[in-house]
Amino acid sequence: MNLDPAAGGEGNTVDYYASQISLRTSGYVARDLSLLCRRALLHALRDNPDDMVDRIARLHIDQAEPMETDAPTSSSLVQWKNFSYALAHFRPSQQVQIESTLPKRSWEELGGYHKIKDRIRKATLLPLSQPTLFSRLGIKPPSGVLLYGPSGCGKTALVQALASESMMNVMSINGPEIFSKYLGETELKIRRLFANAKRIAPCILFIDEFDAIGSKRGWSHGESSGGVNERVMSTLLNEMDGVEGRQGVIVIGCTSCPDQIDDAILRPGRMDQVLYVGLPDLEDRKEIIQAIMLRMTVEASLDVDTLARQTEFCTGADIDQIFRAAGTVALREDIEADSIKNAHIQAVLADIAERARQRVIEEDSLLVYEQFQNAHASK
Repeated sequence: MNLDPAAGGEGNTVDYYASQISLRTSGYVARDLSLLCRRALLHALRDNPDDMVDRIARLHIDQAEPMETDAPTSSSLVQWKNFSYALAHFRPSQQVQIESTLPKRSWEELGGYHKIKDRIRKATLLPLSQPTLFSRLGIKPPSGVLLYGPSGCGKTALVQALASESMMNVMSINGPEIFSKYLGETELKIRRLFANAKRIAPCILFIDEFDAIGSKRGWSHGESSGGVNERVMSTLLNEMDGVEGRQGVIVIGCTSCPDQIDDAILRPGRMDQVLYVGLPDLEDRKEIIQAIMLRMTVEASLDVDTLARQTEFCTGADIDQIFRAAGTVALREDIEADSIKNAHIQAVLADIAERARQRVIEEDSLLVYEQFQNAHASK
């Protein structure tokens, strides 16, 4: 977590640095802040044990040294790098019982999709980080974003990168995990989920496989399952209306089955932004290939343009599978192989690309997304 004054540009003052830390401590109570400062102090003492006694007598936060400075000044013990460490390794008491399983990702790891990246950032980070922009105009900020599209196109990865970039608290859960076999427990889980999100606001609440809990009423077969679906939907709608009335929580849902989502979820005030994450175009595929080449050992002479054209109907997951399968071929060919070569890629490309083509052309799998986009997608 970077607290470099250059990121804010308001001068090297204690007030400025305190404001920067406050942005990163939403959901902290007074005791959490005290423990955070103590952890920063202990980190500083660990770095400078030799002159600990002398420095602790003159302890204060250095407001002149930039964070990147490794060596402390003669009159400072706790530097901003120590607070940076403490913030990265401390969980406030409100979040101790809240699990978030989202792995860290950077935007650079995700090739292409620049328009979608820009729209999802504006729809989520702006309302949470600068709510006064909306209140000044007398409008309510977006309270929900739905990402939909074919599996493997990077919907979840986009949210992972967003969570890694933002200074907000993030809660994540898979829709099917909410369901319970006990009467009323599913609804209770939903209420607790939203209550926890409101308690640690500003917060991004990410629900993967959103169609599992937001499916159309009456869609489930059988009287029993239909009744459960009705109760779950009613609870979800009530909680999302509650989010609308309380700033600081944005719901992000991901689904590969948008046609199964109840229309009531999609009305303005619940899911304000509905964004289609479709198959990558040629430029997107080039960037996806380049991103994969940065984390895999691939021969530098690989023709990215040609490979991008050969993967016309492939998702990002398909392209990643091509490289992983090519790596397996390289090892089978030579256990001492030091890189993935074009020949290895071509050996597996045809089969994976053909399956992708059949999925799109013969099975007409994109039709449901086109119909949903015409009916609901945000402009």
